[in-house]
Amino acid sequence: MSDSLLGRSLLWETILQKETYPIFRLTYLSRPVKPFTDEDFDDIESKSIAANNARDVTGLLIVHDDRILQILEGRENAVRELYAKIEADSRHTITKLASTVEDDERLLLTWSMVVRKIAGIPEELSSQYIQLYEELSQAKGDTEITLDHIDLLKVISLFGALPA
Repeated sequence: MSDSLLGRSLLWETILQKETYPIFRLTYLSRPVKPFTDEDFDDIESKSIAANNARDVTGLLIVHDDRILQILEGRENAVRELYAKIEADSRHTITKLASTVEDDERLLLTWSMVVRKIAGIPEELSSQYIQLYEELSQAKGDTEITLDHIDLLKVISLFGALPA
């Protein structure tokens, strides 16, 4: 991670919380069937926040052009049930289940669902997202999602939330 990104990631304090149950983290990649509209993003985020709060699932979804990366975490059965619904969503096609891992800490503790379209972010962050997406896409088998990856995605989300 570059010094610039590292400095920005310090804005985000990764809150690690031990749960009373194992945390299951799932990361997948997909491609939209047609470009997402602002209404699509609003629909996904608003419905996901309520549903994920009820499921005790947290997550993050980042879209850049035709690259969708989503991380979900919570109880394994809740995450797998949600993933089955996501697989059936006709707005996109899942290209790869990149990672499934059990952890004792939730990395997206306060993120019931954050949906961001990459627009207006520094080129360095956009390039790092594309690089991460391509690495995950080309990797054979499960790929570890690291704290650096989570920090990158949180920083991208922060920029996505800033007014233009």
